[in-house]
Amino acid sequence: MKTSERLYHHARKDLGMAEVEGKGSHPRIRLAIETAARWLDGDDSKTAWCGCLMGLWCLELGLGVPTAYYRAVSWLDWGHEVDKAEAELGDVVVLKRPGGNHVALLDHVAGGRWHLLGGNQSNTTSIAPYAEDLVLGVRRAA
Repeated sequence: MKTSERLYHHARKDLGMAEVEGKGSHPRIRLAIETAARWLDGDDSKTAWCGCLMGLWCLELGLGVPTAYYRAVSWLDWGHEVDKAEAELGDVVVLKRPGGNHVALLDHVAGGRWHLLGGNQSNTTSIAPYAEDLVLGVRRAA
C-alpha cells in the first residue's frame, strides 16, 4: 500500500470526531493541538486545528511534519510536490480560504470539486467538497 493510502486510511479512523461545545475539547483534538505547540489554546473552538490533526496523523505513522505544521500553509513544504492532474487518494492538499488556509487529504475529485478528508471542516473531521480554484498545492509523502 502506498504511503498516501496508509495516511488516508489512518485518518479515516477519526471521521466524525467533532469539537465539544463550550470550554471542553474532544480529547484527540486537544492532543493534536498540544502536540503541535503547547502554547496554542487547547480549546478546539478557539484554535484552527486542521494542521494540528494532519501533523498528529503523520507523526503517528512516522512520516514527519513540516516546521510550524499547525499552520496549514506550512504543508506546502512537506513531502514532494504533485501536479493537480496527478493527485491521488491520501495526498495532502492545501487550500486558500478567507482568514487563513486549510489542509486535508484527498478523497476524490468529481465535477470540479475536490472532496477532502480533514479536521476542522465545519468543526468536525469529515469529507467535504471544495472548489478546485481554492487548491494552492498538492503534496505527497517523500
